[in-house]
Amino acid sequence: MNNKLIIIRGPSASGKSSLAKKLFNTSKSNVVLIHQDYYRYIFNHTSEGSKANSEVIHKMIEHNLTILLQTGYDVILEGVLTNKSYQDILERLIEMHIGESYAFYFDLSFKETLRWHWTRNNNMLDYGEKDMLGWYSLCQPLNHIQEYLIPEPLSEDQVYQRIVQLSGLEIF
Repeated sequence: MNNKLIIIRGPSASGKSSLAKKLFNTSKSNVVLIHQDYYRYIFNHTSEGSKANSEVIHKMIEHNLTILLQTGYDVILEGVLTNKSYQDILERLIEMHIGESYAFYFDLSFKETLRWHWTRNNNMLDYGEKDMLGWYSLCQPLNHIQEYLIPEPLSEDQVYQRIVQLSGLEIF
């Protein structure tokens, strides 16, 4: 089995979700897109949301990715995926996976993440600059040998092309 694990991490509002959707929508392979945020929002407010459920969320993500990779799917995982919460999980997934694994980190300044944030439809967002500043410090490169840093001046299309080229993901 030569399926791929593609991990896209970085600060909030750095363009990860848009890029992951583009990779998913243009891939020729059997690919599954896993958004970290999906798992955060499946718990209702009576269960205290994602913070109170973070341990089970981590287990669910790791379990689902393990099953998908073992059954031959290419998997794109995207999210902030902070070092404190996800470094061990990501390293276990990469070590367990017998196919190809690629991790990409959006290495953006806080100023750039704010710029991206304000270009989005903020009527639907329930967080602002103060929240983002708190999250920003939690997300840093893993310094894992398989993590490629995506520098700030690249456009979304340039990042897309770089990931396709480095990962060998077959696209339409």
